[in-house]
Amino acid sequence: MPKDYARKPSARPVKPAPVKQRSSFSVFVMGAVFGAVLMHFTPVLLQKSPSPAAVVKEVGETIKAEASDLKFDFYTILKNSEIVVPSGGTEPGASAQPSDNATYLLQAGSFRLSSQAESLRVKLLLLNLNATVEAVGSSNGEKWYRVLVGPFTDASKMAYARTKLSENAIDSLLLKRKAE
Repeated sequence: MPKDYARKPSARPVKPAPVKQRSSFSVFVMGAVFGAVLMHFTPVLLQKSPSPAAVVKEVGETIKAEASDLKFDFYTILKNSEIVVPSGGTEPGASAQPSDNATYLLQAGSFRLSSQAESLRVKLLLLNLNATVEAVGSSNGEKWYRVLVGPFTDASKMAYARTKLSENAIDSLLLKRKAE
C-alpha cells in the first residue's frame, strides 16, 4: 500500500469525542414534565364531541327557524292580478300563424360560400325537408347564399319543420313573404 510521505504522522492518536451520558436525574425531570403535560391535556382530549347527527339536527332547526321568518307575497299578488292580452296582432318573437295571402319560409343558414350552403341543403334534404339555396346580394356588393326550408302555408307543417331543425341543432329564422 502506498504511503504519503509528505504528511507527517501526528505524535498522538486521535480519540473520538466522548459521548455524554445523561444523568438519571435529567431523565427523571423530563419524564415528570411530560407526565404533567399529559395529565393537563387528558381531560381535553377525552372530552366527547357531539355526534354528526346532533350537529345536523341543530343546523336543520336553525334553518327552519330562519325560514319561518320569510314571507312571500307573490302568491297573493299573482292570484289577484289580471293580465290583459291584446286582441290585435302578435307580439315580436311570438310564432306567427300563416294567413291566406302570405307564405312562410324558415331560413336555416346564410353563407358566403355556395359550397357551405349546398352542404347544409343536402343535410336538410336527408332530414326529409324541402330545402333550397337562394343567392342574395348585400348593399356592399357581397353575395350571400341563404338556405331556405319551405314554403309553408300550414302552421303545423311549419312547426314540424322547425322542431326537426332544432332537434338537429340548426337554428332557424321565420321569414314571411307575400304569396305569388
